[in-house]
Amino acid sequence: MEAIERHVVGQDWITLLLLLVLVVLVATKYTFPQRFNHFVMLFATDKYLLLKGKDPKIFHPFNLLFFTVNIITVALFIFIFYNGISEDQPDRPKVLYLRIATAYATFVLLKFTIEKILANIVSADKQLNFYLFYKLSYRNFMALVLLPVCMAFIYIWEPSILALYICIGILLLMNLITILSLYRKNQQFILTRWFYFILYLCALEIGPYFILYKLITKL
Repeated sequence: MEAIERHVVGQDWITLLLLLVLVVLVATKYTFPQRFNHFVMLFATDKYLLLKGKDPKIFHPFNLLFFTVNIITVALFIFIFYNGISEDQPDRPKVLYLRIATAYATFVLLKFTIEKILANIVSADKQLNFYLFYKLSYRNFMALVLLPVCMAFIYIWEPSILALYICIGILLLMNLITILSLYRKNQQFILTRWFYFILYLCALEIGPYFILYKLITKL
């Protein structure tokens, strides 16, 4: 019987990444137990936002730890998505993942900096701090939801292109719901600055994600 060559892509580095994420989550829960418990119920109750949104500290260690989870998890999902739509497997998957993670982190931090500058220009620092805290909280939570999805795609079942696009659609829908909810709560403030709001919406909420998608698909 002639032996059949089998190509197996090593996943040890992915396992180490996921282990790092779990360690960060355990450390976060141990260090900030009450805040963590309120956070994981974010989609069920507004208690976390009501308690922490009064004095939103974007650079609180809790947020920074979850932002680390966000970067690792979202970059991993983008990596899985890229592999799913690409005809050829990457020659250096670890390098590709590192490029994706770096690009995503740079994109988020650059967008955050521009938003802060814009808020200072229109004298809306207080409102924008809460807005950024609100978005960061929900997107960190969505990254937490995405974590078991990535694990399933890596260890249990290879996703089809349709499954990947469905996941992206669900994430976009969740993001849209949270953003619309925030806009509804602050509609009076938005109406008094409608020109800046439209400018912000086009320049920083729609355009950057379209550009990011184009960059990812051309990696």
